[in-house]
Amino acid sequence: MNAIALTNTDIKRAAFMVAKTNGNINPILLGIKMEMVAELKKRFAKGEVVTFEFVKKSTGMIRRATGCLPRGGFIEARINGNGIPNEVYGNCTYWDLDRNAFRCFSYESLVRVL
Repeated sequence: MNAIALTNTDIKRAAFMVAKTNGNINPILLGIKMEMVAELKKRFAKGEVVTFEFVKKSTGMIRRATGCLPRGGFIEARINGNGIPNEVYGNCTYWDLDRNAFRCFSYESLVRVL
C-alpha cells in the first residue's frame, strides 16, 4: 500500500480543488490529482527533467511540456515583479526546455506526469 505524505500546503491545495468544483470532485480523482502533484514536486526537487501534461488555460488544449527547476543564481537573475513565489497562488513555475523560458501552470490543470 502506498501512502501519500501531504504537507499543509498540499491539504490547502486539495481543499481549494474541492471548493473550485463546488464539492463535486470525485474523492478518487482528488487523490489521484494530489498524487500526481506530489510526484511532480518530488521529481523536480531531485533535479530531474520531467515530462508532464496539463490543460492550457487559454485554449483548453492538453499541452505536453518538458522542464526542470534550475538551481543557483539562474532564477534570482530573472525574477520580475514582487518576488513572491508563484506557489503561493497554486501555480508551478518551471524552466521549459523546449521553449527555453520560464513557464507556469496551475496544479489543478495537471493531467499526467510521464
